Formats: sequence, structure tokens, C-alpha cells
Amino acid sequence: MTGHGGQCKTALRAGEARGCWAVRGPRTVRGFLGGSLSVSCTYRHGHEMKPKFWCTPGALLSTCDTDIVITSAGHPVVRRHRFSIQDNRTERVFTVTVEGLVEGDAGTYICGVRTGVLQRDVSAEVEVIVSPGQSLHAPSPARHQGPLHRGAGAGLQEEMPRHSHQPIFPPTTPQTPTAATDSPLQPHGPFRHFPVLAGLQLLALLAMSGAVLWVTLRGG
Repeated sequence: MTGHGGQCKTALRAGEARGCWAVRGPRTVRGFLGGSLSVSCTYRHGHEMKPKFWCTPGALLSTCDTDIVITSAGHPVVRRHRFSIQDNRTERVFTVTVEGLVEGDAGTYICGVRTGVLQRDVSAEVEVIVSPGQSLHAPSPARHQGPLHRGAGAGLQEEMPRHSHQPIFPPTTPQTPTAATDSPLQPHGPFRHFPVLAGLQLLALLAMSGAVLWVTLRGG
């Protein structure tokens, strides 16, 4: 049976630069601009109290140029600006979280365990891909007839009901028709006294006619 040391030497001769399986992580992770992503890396028993790190690779194989964030024996959870790292020593897995992704975050990183000053770190390389984020404002869809359809590969996006861009006013309450009263409509303006004047003129005319008739009868 080949021991751990034999497996490591075989892996190195084969060109597998992934920490000789002492540390394992995803080969590729993807996030969106402005969003966040998390990378979980596991390690073998015996490395629980050793520092865990997330760094940019150096010139030599499986070495760090700059430690972005790193834990310690007394601080299993560390946050530095947009980066944080949390070491779960019970499950032997540490998770790196990057928030507020920018284009410059794309590239190759190393997650690993710092074994000591004179020992080589055990680590794994992770490729980070940052994709353009989806716009919060969808373009106005064209008017069409028929039902809405969800296209293939649309993910979580759905076509929303189309609304007119006319201003919204509160609904008006229709006026309830009222029953007509028994009283006739009264004329308005200067004509409202016309019936009274006409009646008076008619009475005066009748009086004059009566007077003329009375005089005529007496004279006969």
C-alpha cells in the first residue's frame, strides 16, 4: 500500500499542484458584479489549529504573494474590508466570502493551511470568474397579442404584466341619479317673472273689454 507521502510524491511528479489532497477546494467559482461569492475549502485532520488563508499566488508553485485574509489559533473568524474567512474546526472546512465584487477580483487565488515557517503550505488553487451583473431596470417590452411565454434559459426572470405609463388617478365614484321632484322646473334669470306679468296683462285686457261692453250696453 502506498502511504500519504508516496501519494504526495506521485501527485507532484504528475504535476498536480492542488496541495497534494491535504486541502481541497473548488476549481472554479463564479460571481456577479456588485454581488458576493463564497469559497469553501476542506483540510485533513491535524490542521485544525493552524492558520487558514486566502491569498494571491506568488512566483513559486503553491506560494502566496499577498495574504488577503488569514485566521489564527485564537481567531477562527477574521474580516478584512470586503473579505472574510471562517474556520469550522469541527467539520475541518473554512469558508472565504468576498462581497461587493468588482472586475479586479477575477483571477487565480489560493486557499490553504499555513503549516509552518520551514514547511511548505498545503493549498489549492481556485479560479474566480466575475460576470456582469443583471440590470435592475428591464427594457420596456414590445406590445404583442396573445399569452406570455417564458423562454428557455430565462432563469429566475419572468415577463411582467405590461402597464400603461399613464398617470394613475384615484377611481371616481359615479354620481347616483336622483329622483325628480314633483315640483316643475323653475325658469332662471329675468324670465322667471314672465308668467306673472302675462297674467296681469290678461286681467287688464279683460277688464278693459268688460268696461267697453258695459258702456256699449248702457248707450243702447
